Amino acid sequence: MQIFTIIQLIQAPILLLLLVLYLKFKFNIANWKQILLAITFGIAAIIPLLIVDKFAQFAGYDILRSLKRGAFYSFVVIGAGAEIGKFVFLRYYFLKLSSVKGSMDTIIYAMLISLGFTTFVLPLYVYGIFSQVPSDLFLYTYPLFNIMFAIIVGFFVGLGKMRKNRMIDSFTGLGAASFFHGFYFFSNLASDKTILMFFGAGVIFIAALLGVKSINMKQSGEEELDNNVTS
Repeated sequence: MQIFTIIQLIQAPILLLLLVLYLKFKFNIANWKQILLAITFGIAAIIPLLIVDKFAQFAGYDILRSLKRGAFYSFVVIGAGAEIGKFVFLRYYFLKLSSVKGSMDTIIYAMLISLGFTTFVLPLYVYGIFSQVPSDLFLYTYPLFNIMFAIIVGFFVGLGKMRKNRMIDSFTGLGAASFFHGFYFFSNLASDKTILMFFGAGVIFIAALLGVKSINMKQSGEEELDNNVTS
């Protein structure tokens, strides 16, 4: 196995380990059930993507003879196919937990799901299980971008619980994550590093903005609770 392949394969598990260690020391976790479930759900989220990709192969949609075919495969097969499995577990399991109060909580679970997903889906890309692998750059940057997509969908799913507007906010998050995932794949297919660079900077900025906003909302909620208790 070449050193470059090893680097591609170990990025996601290393990031996952770092996130788990951060959570352990930050929150003194005693019960690991939900964390392990999130990682397991991330692995299971690969199944919808595999099914959609195999259907695309069967129907010939993976033969990208035109811009239209490339866009369909990128946005529908890869973008939506990758994000919908992760979204289902986040929205219909973790969001219902009483311990999940808002966007900060759902972002953490979304990142765990996404890194579990990425850890096991990357080898499938590396070894040609999927019909299209855009470039080596895609394989190197995939873990980082999946974290960004997780922050985006996690923010909106959690926001829906805070605003009592779960359906609209949740599907806004799913739509945004699917679009960005599809655009990322399409940019790699086009091998346009300039577009990918500007897109990457934009996605990182959006994810950082939403992450900071979720932290501020959590702190505001805790301050409001403290004021209610002491008043």
